[in-house]
Amino acid sequence: MMYTIYSLPNMVLPLAGGIFLDKIGVRIGLLLFTLVLTIGQFIFMIGGNRNVYWLMLVGRFVFGLGGECMSVS
Repeated sequence: MMYTIYSLPNMVLPLAGGIFLDKIGVRIGLLLFTLVLTIGQFIFMIGGNRNVYWLMLVGRFVFGLGGECMSVS
């Protein structure tokens, strides 16, 4: 489930992330995607620390929003 929730946004977002990068630039896009990735990891860490499974899933989803888009940039 953890990997599935990470993969859901990555089915479409790398394409949209590439178009987004063309509009705002690679440097700002890379910083933005890295920030989203870090926030997702922080949410996942809080969920793991408090043993809240749904919060861990939210963290993995947010992590997935920035993960592959950061690889594209």
